[in-house]
Amino acid sequence: MSRKNKLKRQKTLQQKFPIQPTQPADLATIDRLISDARQLLARQHPASQQAAPSRTVEVIPPAMVKGLAGIATSAWRARSKVVDPTTGEPHEAMARVFKDIERIYRHLEDIGFRIRSHTGDAYDDGQPMKVITSEPRPEATRKYVLATLLPTIYWNDHIIQHGEIEIAVPQAAPKS
Repeated sequence: MSRKNKLKRQKTLQQKFPIQPTQPADLATIDRLISDARQLLARQHPASQQAAPSRTVEVIPPAMVKGLAGIATSAWRARSKVVDPTTGEPHEAMARVFKDIERIYRHLEDIGFRIRSHTGDAYDDGQPMKVITSEPRPEATRKYVLATLLPTIYWNDHIIQHGEIEIAVPQAAPKS
């Protein structure tokens, strides 16, 4: 189809279906577009008018999700500083602070956030994490996560922040 024919067809369609193009930035705009489309369909097929099911669409501003991911990352960092890495228990002087950090974790979980540290996990090249460094280790028999620099954060089982990690790799065998 030539460009001239495309433009002519587009003009005809715009005259036949006068829905103004808008950017669906908010629920009111989306609702207006759906209402306009229903009215056009009702004019074309009056016998098939049915009550459309109402659905609630939850729109959360990206800035809010990003801010909550930042709060989750800060809580993860605070927790890692308060907990003794050898025992997994909070340092004695930080026991009260640890309870507050745990409370923050629970509140984030209540709204659908999950914070995942990968330290010690096996590593596969297909995982959705950013490898910052890899370090050859003589004791390593397979790739594993040596340290988590930034946790992976999930919101309603969708990744909203990819983790950043350091991995340990098996040492290369010396050439003979």
